[in-house]
Amino acid sequence: MSRELRLQGIAARQHGLASRPQLLQLGFTTREITGRAARGTWAHAAPRVYDVAPASFDPRRALHAAVLSAEGWASHRSGASLLGYVDRVPERPTVVIAEGRHLHSIAADVFRSRHLQPRERTTVDGIACTSAVRTLLDLGFLVPEADLDDAFGRGLVSGRITLGRVDRYLEQSMIGRRGAAALRAVAEAHRDRGAATQSKLEVIVSRAVAAGHLPAPRHQHPVTLDGRTFHLDLAWPIERVFLEADGFAYHRTRREFLHDRERQNLLVVAGWQPLRYTWPVATDDPGRVVRQLHIVLADRGRNTA
Repeated sequence: MSRELRLQGIAARQHGLASRPQLLQLGFTTREITGRAARGTWAHAAPRVYDVAPASFDPRRALHAAVLSAEGWASHRSGASLLGYVDRVPERPTVVIAEGRHLHSIAADVFRSRHLQPRERTTVDGIACTSAVRTLLDLGFLVPEADLDDAFGRGLVSGRITLGRVDRYLEQSMIGRRGAAALRAVAEAHRDRGAATQSKLEVIVSRAVAAGHLPAPRHQHPVTLDGRTFHLDLAWPIERVFLEADGFAYHRTRREFLHDRERQNLLVVAGWQPLRYTWPVATDDPGRVVRQLHIVLADRGRNTA
């Protein structure tokens, strides 16, 4: 295979970029590299990194160029953008490099780390990046708690992190590490919020039942379908209605989230009617939960009479 074809392969994997060491390894001489850059065939993307496909556009190119030039890892807000914790790629890349490494001046915010272990590194879209949990740790001392909380929630839903994985990471981290206290607080808040959502819904339904507006629900009602037994938090077996909060699935793990969806589909096929509510609705508008539950139970009651 010619060096040009091999260069195309590298560029395809690296957002149109190639580093000087990669070009030399392909067989390009220093003179050829300098000449192509001078003629505009290639463009300087960062120190020792060239844009070998300058006619194309990729919003991640500047980040990848900084990572290649620094021989580091996308981190903090840049790592968060790669992992899907935030929606936008930051205009100025952020990278982390090993402590003591000499670095050319690059258009990026650079952090140095003495503690970047192999378990704290990964690759996303071909770009070297800090791991899912390490990125949250780094965000912990850089962004407001609300932003860290949102990033944490996205990580849970995507399956990149679990509460258990975060717990183990924090247990193995050095005491006093920057960002650890903030990450630990957010993890505990997510853990408590799931339990609080369930407690809140049970209080709402219990009050409605006590007031005489609704028939009493069954708690942890067992239903066996397709050889599996599911336990419904709050159920009305005669009407075949059950009530759950999306907050439970949102704040657990990706596997449990998918299990909940499969479970709900089986219940619907078997004739059950689900009512699902988010944490804000359960907290801020409990009357809405009661009104809708009353309507559904009345309608299902007529159909089963």
